[in-house]
Amino acid sequence: MTTQTTPIAFSGQIPGNYDRYLGPMFFEPFALAIADRIGSLAPKSVLELAAGTGRLTRLLPAVAGKQARILASDLNPAMVDFGRERVQDASVDWHVIDAVNLPLDDASFDCVAAQFGVMFYSDRPQAFREAQRVLRKDGTFLFSAWDAIEYNPMAELANQTLRHFFPIDTPAFYSVPFSYFDQSVIRRDLEQAGFTDIRIETLRLTGTSASPKHAAQGLIEGTPTVTAIQDRDAAVLPELLSHLEAKISERFGDKYLQVPLQALLVTARKG
Repeated sequence: MTTQTTPIAFSGQIPGNYDRYLGPMFFEPFALAIADRIGSLAPKSVLELAAGTGRLTRLLPAVAGKQARILASDLNPAMVDFGRERVQDASVDWHVIDAVNLPLDDASFDCVAAQFGVMFYSDRPQAFREAQRVLRKDGTFLFSAWDAIEYNPMAELANQTLRHFFPIDTPAFYSVPFSYFDQSVIRRDLEQAGFTDIRIETLRLTGTSASPKHAAQGLIEGTPTVTAIQDRDAAVLPELLSHLEAKISERFGDKYLQVPLQALLVTARKG
């Protein structure tokens, strides 16, 4: 999931690889959990930020109801194009939107949601203020953020592999999504943006991958990591993928991988 003013670009073949390989391994379990929470709110309007390829978006019409208005957005045009093609529902509009500067009216949504996007905000306090601004009174802001990388062993393997091949100038992508897990900081940021009734839950779920090869492809070729590798030494990419595949096989087996995941689910209310 991608958002405002970040040098991390999800373009070219990355969105397709991201959805195919990382979707079931990282994002689908949490999309189901978040969709269930949104459904319990019975919102008439939902703004989804950092919607990516639409893993959560495709579930929203069913849980929010066909009469609900859903605006799905992402900073990266390639992600929006992929999501729009994937989620073809009359109740869903797709737009390229900057989460830090929402081109939307005050008090215009019952729910604002972001699945694994807030970690990428360059100005998180401002983005939270914007989410608060566009929510109606008593509206809900709901988002997920990864817990520390040590609680997410598949991503940790990828990061270790990158450090092994690039001990100097290591591609830094995995330092970003696993950087916003301090619950006291999250609570402070939301309170300063004007939110109340803040609740932070730890969710431990399980993702799946068909094979170590699919997992390795997703971890590298489904993220901007592949671009960083190519910029440093494109010739090393096949060897790196093979090395990571072997490490994944050692840890998770050769097929039908069960991948433990840990993230925070945060809800807050506009008073």
